[in-house]
Formats: sequence, structure tokens, C-alpha cells
Amino acid sequence: MSFFDIAILLFTLELIFNKYVSEKVFLYSLYLAVITAIAQVFTVGYKWQYMPIYFLICLYAVKYTFKFSFSNRLLKNASGLIIGLTFIVSFLVIYFLPIPEFSIENKKYSVGYEEIYINIEKRPQPSSFVEISNLSEKTNRELLVDIYYPSNDETEPNQLFRNATTNWGETVINYLNRTWNINLPSFIFNHLNLSFLDVGVGLDPINGELPVVIYTHGWSGEKIFATDQLINIASQGYVVIAIDHTGLAMFTELPSGTIFNTGSTEDSTKVFDVMKEMSLDIQNTLNHLENLKYKINFDDVSIVGHSTGGGSAYLYCQSNKCSTLILQDPFFVPIIEELNNIKLNSKTYFIYSQDWYEGNEDENSISEIEVYRSYTKNKELSVGYYMTNSAHYDFVAFGIISQLTKYTFLKGSINYNDSLQTNNYFNITALRNGIVVENDFLKIIND
Repeated sequence: MSFFDIAILLFTLELIFNKYVSEKVFLYSLYLAVITAIAQVFTVGYKWQYMPIYFLICLYAVKYTFKFSFSNRLLKNASGLIIGLTFIVSFLVIYFLPIPEFSIENKKYSVGYEEIYINIEKRPQPSSFVEISNLSEKTNRELLVDIYYPSNDETEPNQLFRNATTNWGETVINYLNRTWNINLPSFIFNHLNLSFLDVGVGLDPINGELPVVIYTHGWSGEKIFATDQLINIASQGYVVIAIDHTGLAMFTELPSGTIFNTGSTEDSTKVFDVMKEMSLDIQNTLNHLENLKYKINFDDVSIVGHSTGGGSAYLYCQSNKCSTLILQDPFFVPIIEELNNIKLNSKTYFIYSQDWYEGNEDENSISEIEVYRSYTKNKELSVGYYMTNSAHYDFVAFGIISQLTKYTFLKGSINYNDSLQTNNYFNITALRNGIVVENDFLKIIND
């Protein structure tokens, strides 16, 4: 909980228990509650979860100003009960839906940001296995790509998780509504709009050729869900390219207004097709980067891939030069037959969640860790670890959306800060081809 969360709740609590404090303390508490609420709105922003708290503060302000009180004992008790319940509900809502807080530790550079749009001619959208609105099979493949890069320019807090027309919270709600055919109000996750980080738009990149890190998300994932990790990588001197795999991402709205939603299939051959499409997205994106202002070292391209994105990254690197591969819970089952034919020259770092490490069997009773052990046997360039107390979505910012996420099967018991620090440490160490040291949250996979 932030400073404003704690301060407003404490001042409001003192107001509720006014009969146990002096009038002077009550008055100071009321003034401070009003000032803190106003300061929060103007410095942080409006948050719907605080409406009951704002209501209580206004109620006490009116009550004190006009010396209003209930003479009827029943009404007085009822009002006290309503006020108490309002406070409890407010506290629970604020606790379970906090404003995410982000920070960059040990950064070498400021981080610049831009989003680019790529229209890939003569490559149609993969309409056979994704849901596509208002498109024909002949429509060109279109991608939205986030670019984070190191800069020596100064930055100011900038809104995180946004694109041209929507924000992170709306993206999640849109996905849930379209996928589950429900109608949740769009404001539920609007508190995510209030997350800021020192990322600047339009900054000048540092001089010299820069190594590149491609991020490819999992099926039904989003490029923005790994922003916290990607910004950290960029702050260490890398150009980070995060691809939204249109139609394979959770929710994508193109500049034209066309909406894409994740498709679904249980056909493993179709999953393999998904991976091939994602691999082509990587190639097409790198080709497009040749026309940008960045001085990129195309001989030093590394890839971070989560889940299905890990499998697609692996496919890409079988025919393209990759410096380092970082695979987070890579989904390999659909490409078992391909693995023996893939000969990689790049150092490959595997990091699994404990959930996947301990099982996660598919319908054929083949676990991902068994596939990993089978493939990495006698392959000196591969090394594997797992993150303790974690699940599949602890490699993205899923856990920061709400405290309630820890009660889902997608997230382990590890808290967000510990998983983020672990991922950041693993990413940077691997990119520098260093030796990853075991700690409380990282364990090496022994054969």
C-alpha cells in the first residue's frame, strides 16, 4: 500500500472512532484527511476504489461544519454501522486492488520508449487459428512493437502500460469480456492507469552500436505484461524489442481500430503453426528495425521468450544467429519432433516455475521438464534453473494486478517483488553469459 493509502485510511479510521479522541485530535484528523484526499487526486490521480472513503470524509466534513447529528438512537446506530461497513469495504478494495509501484534498481542509463506499427506486405494474417474481427485472409500481417532503449537524457515519471487508444486495465477487461462473454465494467482496473515509471518518450539513444533483446510473449500474453523486466534490461544498455503477436496476444487494437483477440485450439499441429507465425514476427520485426534511428548490432541479438513465445524463439534461432536465449517456462511439447533437428550455437538459459518443474503434464502425460531433460542431455550450451514457490505467470506482471491473483492457479506463493528481482537477476546474468548463482528463489535443475 502506498503512502496515500495508509494516510487516508488512518485519518478516516480516527474520524470513525471520534468519540474516543479529543475534539482537537478529531479536527486535525478531519483537516488532514481532506488535504490528503485532495493531494492524492491531484498528484496520483482519481481512483474509483476510494469513492467510499471520499464519501466518508465529505460526510464528516458536513457533519462537523453544520453540527449535524442524529437524535434518534436507532438512526444513530444505523449510521454508525453503515460508516463502519463502508470503511471495511473500502479497506478491502484498496488492499486487493493496489496501484502497482515500479522501480529500476542499479540502472546504468535512463530508458526511452516508443511504439511502432509494422505493416508486413505479402504476408497474410493467420486467420485459420486466431479470431480476427473485420478482416479477410488476404489482409497484411500487422504488428505493434514496443521499443525500450538506453539514453543519457533525463526522464520524468511517465504512464506505464499504454498504447494509442487503451491502457493496461482496459486491455485485461476487454479480454475477459470477449473471452468469457461477460460484461464487466471497464473502470474495474482503471487503477492500473496510475502506474508510472521513469520512462521517456522521444529521448536520444546512447552512442554506438547496441545489442538487441527481443521479447516474445506467450499465447494469450501481452508485451506490456513484461514491461517491468524489459525496462530493467534496457537500463543496462540494450535495445529491447517487445512484439505484440497480433491475434495471438490477449488483446490487440490496431491504429485502424481493428480488434484482435486470442484464438484457441487444442490441435497440437495448430500450436506448432502458431509458433512458426511468432517466429516469422521476430524476423519481420528485425528486418523493419534496419530503417530506424537506432544503431543496432544485428550480430548481437538475444531473445527472451515466455511459454509459447519460448518455443517460437527456439524455432527462430535454429535458422538465425542468436547470441543468447532466455526461455521462461518454454512450451516445447508441440515441437518435440523438431528439437532433435535444432542445432543451436547460442547459450540457452532455461528458467522454469516450480509448478512446471514439478509436473504440469499435458494430455499425453509428457511434462515440460521431461522434454527439457531429454533435449538438454549432452548439450553443453544449455543450463536450466527453476524459481521456487512460483507458477507460470510469475514471469510476467500478473501478480501486481491484484492481491487476489495469488489465489489463482496461475500464480505461485512468491510475492511480486521477489519474482521480479529474480527475473531481473537471471535476465542480466544470462545476457552477459555469466554464471547464475543459486539463491533462495533460484535452484539449478539437476539431471
